[in-house]
Amino acid sequence: MYKNILVAIDDSETSRCALNEALHIARNSNAKLYICHVADETLMGMHGRTFSTSLNLDHAIKAIVDAGRKLLDEAMQTATGIDAEAVLLEARSRRISETIAEKAGELGVDLLVIGRHGRRGLATLILGSVAEQLAKIATASVLLVRQH
Repeated sequence: MYKNILVAIDDSETSRCALNEALHIARNSNAKLYICHVADETLMGMHGRTFSTSLNLDHAIKAIVDAGRKLLDEAMQTATGIDAEAVLLEARSRRISETIAEKAGELGVDLLVIGRHGRRGLATLILGSVAEQLAKIATASVLLVRQH
């Protein structure tokens, strides 16, 4: 049985499937569920010079974090009857997968659940997906969930 589960979410349909799967497993295992979102600010930092000429960079980063909080609040509403906690992380200078894996280690997570978009192409070939990267570096078991 799992004791501590972390589900990583974004605003995709695949992510909603992963959340539903994590909720189901947490209910059946009587496990603590961490619902996690990573505010990905790395692109803002990489292109700061471009964005800073047309908008306030701090304001843009705050908007990304605020959107993450809203996403987590909505996800928490679905976790009725479960010992659940929202976790908002920021990826300012790291990969999202590294940020999630580190937090999972800190929390003593024994199962990570994440949606797998199944995208292909050059970007995935060069960088890999967050789910694939997480499966490679995580110290806990990883459940990859496809949209269904």
